[in-house]
Amino acid sequence: MKTVIWRVFLVIGLVFLAYPFSFAREDDTEKINKKIELKGEKALTVEMDFGGGIIDLEKNDTGDILDAEIEYDPDKVEIDVDYRKIGGKGKLYLESEFENGHLDFDTDYNYWHLGFTDRVPIDFEIDIGACEAEFDFTGLRISNLNLDLGASSTEITFRKPNPERISIINIDVGASELKIEGLGNANFDRLSFDGGVGDFTLDFGGELKHKAYVDIDVGLGSLTILLPENIGVRIHEEGSFLSSFSIDTDGFDEVESKVYESQNFGKTEGALIFDIEIGLGSVEIEYIDPSL
Repeated sequence: MKTVIWRVFLVIGLVFLAYPFSFAREDDTEKINKKIELKGEKALTVEMDFGGGIIDLEKNDTGDILDAEIEYDPDKVEIDVDYRKIGGKGKLYLESEFENGHLDFDTDYNYWHLGFTDRVPIDFEIDIGACEAEFDFTGLRISNLNLDLGASSTEITFRKPNPERISIINIDVGASELKIEGLGNANFDRLSFDGGVGDFTLDFGGELKHKAYVDIDVGLGSLTILLPENIGVRIHEEGSFLSSFSIDTDGFDEVESKVYESQNFGKTEGALIFDIEIGLGSVEIEYIDPSL
């Protein structure tokens, strides 16, 4: 028991060292615009690797593969924008890191505004560290999504149904704050979420039209799951005496030990099947407020 307690305090201490960060604009920055035109590509892969900074991502209005504005300190931060076309598929690599062996936290000003095309399917592989990020995937054709989020503060939105079917969404979160809205619009078959230390919100609102599976693993973090009332839901939960699990018993029936079903499960076009494992953290299940 003492070993578990010491591990908890050790992780919490590391979070306080790494998590509180801010991004200040510096005068010695360079501004560049980068455009990559669409020239017959049928699909696109985007790999993003950022040690830190501020990132805004959304659909552009030009139809170009990429329409980006970047502002950074070239004396301290090294950036890379590399694009290659192989056959009918494009591959875009975006990177930002400190030069000269500095710690991998872009605490100097490092801002990326990224606009992507909505004309071809996109596979996103996103790995970010100490970042403040807003990813608005509304209107984009997302065919694959892998997110590795370090000590970041990230907001993700799907305001409209994704035209592409995603076989699996992988989300691996460290000491972070994460909020995702409109996951019912993401059009996924399976979602895998692994949360470490932090505060996480997964909002499954949207227009889910099929059965989808969600695997949740929460360590020391606090996760809130928001569900629409028009979707049938089944939840299997496994925790320990050190974990916390909360569910609205007025909207769910415990059909087996630690297995819950909404009263409309099996009666709706869309359905969510959850498998939730909790370590030392907490998970709370709530219905989305229809007035919002």
